[in-house]
Amino acid sequence: MVAENNKFQVIVKNLPYNTSWQQLKDLFNQSENCPVEHADVKKKGNSTVGIVTFATEEMVNEAIMYYDNFKWKGKDIRVYKAGEEGEDESDDEPAQVTSTSLYVGNLPYNYGWQELKDLFRSTKGDVVHADVFKDYQGRSKGYGIVQMKSVEDAIRAIEEINGLEIDGRLLEVREDRNSSKEGCQLHVGNLLFEERWQSLKEHFSKAGNVIHADVILDSNGRSKGFGTVLMSSPEEAAKAIEMFNETDFNGRTIQVKLDKFAGEPRNYNFRAGYRNNSRGGYNNGRKSFRGGRNGYSSRSPQRGVDIIVGNIPFSTRWKELKDLVEKLELNPAFADVAIEGSRAKGFGIVNFKTEEEAEEAIKKLNDYEYQGRKLFARMKN
Repeated sequence: MVAENNKFQVIVKNLPYNTSWQQLKDLFNQSENCPVEHADVKKKGNSTVGIVTFATEEMVNEAIMYYDNFKWKGKDIRVYKAGEEGEDESDDEPAQVTSTSLYVGNLPYNYGWQELKDLFRSTKGDVVHADVFKDYQGRSKGYGIVQMKSVEDAIRAIEEINGLEIDGRLLEVREDRNSSKEGCQLHVGNLLFEERWQSLKEHFSKAGNVIHADVILDSNGRSKGFGTVLMSSPEEAAKAIEMFNETDFNGRTIQVKLDKFAGEPRNYNFRAGYRNNSRGGYNNGRKSFRGGRNGYSSRSPQRGVDIIVGNIPFSTRWKELKDLVEKLELNPAFADVAIEGSRAKGFGIVNFKTEEEAEEAIKKLNDYEYQGRKLFARMKN
C-alpha cells in the first residue's frame, strides 16, 4: 500500500466503505494549508483504507493535526503518517475469504429471500441459495445468508454490496462465520444434567484450542444432557474424538463425534415462550398458548405491550429477569430471554398489560445497573 516516498504520505482508516479516491482527495483539499498531490483508496476485506500524498512533511503534519478523529459521513476517521502505528506490508493484504457462504446484515425489513437473491445476482455472480431470517411472527429480523457458487463470486459480492445503501440502510456483507465450523464442531452426548459449558470447555481444552462450548438447554433452562464444542481446526477436533469418545467425564461415559449440523443457521428462540413448538408461541402457523407457570398467566404472545431489555448478563434466565423487574415495583405479565442454540444473547422481552406500565418500566430500567452492567430498555417494534 505504501509507496517508496511514504514519508510524505498519510494512511486514512475507518472510512465509509464506498469512499472513492476523488471524495478522499476533495475532503483533504478542504484544508488550504496542505494541498493533495495524490489520493488513492484500497478495499481490505470489509473496510476501505485511504492513502493521501503531500509535497512536504509539514503538510503531512498539518493534515494529521486537522483530520485525525475528524467526523465525516458519520465516521470518526483515523489519520496517521505512513509507516507508523504498526503499518506494515501484511496490513496491505485483504482479508482472506475462503467460503462461498455470506452473512448479509442491516437489510431493509421489507426484503425477502427473492429480493436478496436478485440483489446478489446483480454482481454477475451465481447465487445458489438466499434466505432471510424471520421471527416467530414471520417478520424479517433484518439479516440473511447468501450462498454463492464460487469463492470468486463471494469476494466480488462483498466488494460490490458491502456498504451499499438501500432504503437508508448501509448493508453489511461478510463471510458467514458459521460456515467455518464444518469439521471442527463436536457433538458431546451423555453429559451430566448438572454440566455447564465452562466445565465442558475446560475438559476439551486438553485436546487443543476451544473456540466455544455449549450445553443445550430445554425451554425451562434445564440441560438436555448433550452439548457442542467448537475446536479451532479439524485436526484438533479429530484429536478430541480420539481422546474423549467413550471415556469417563465426571462419572458418565460420554460420546463424542462430529456435529453433523455444524454450520447450519441457528434460530433465535425465547426461553419462556415465543417458540416454534407445540408448547408455546406459534404452532404450524396457528396461535397456541402456554399454560401458567410459576406465577405466569396463560397469554397469547400478541397480548399486552412488549419491551426489550438489553445488556443483561448472559447467565440471566427468564425467572431472574422477571424477579428484577418486580423488584423495581413493576408488574410484568411475562418475561423471556433470547437464546441462540443454548447460549443467551444478552437481551430479553418483558410484557406488560398496558402501554403506561411499559413506559414506566423503560424509565426505571434504562441505565439501571444490574450485576455490573448498565441495562437499556425500549419498546419492542
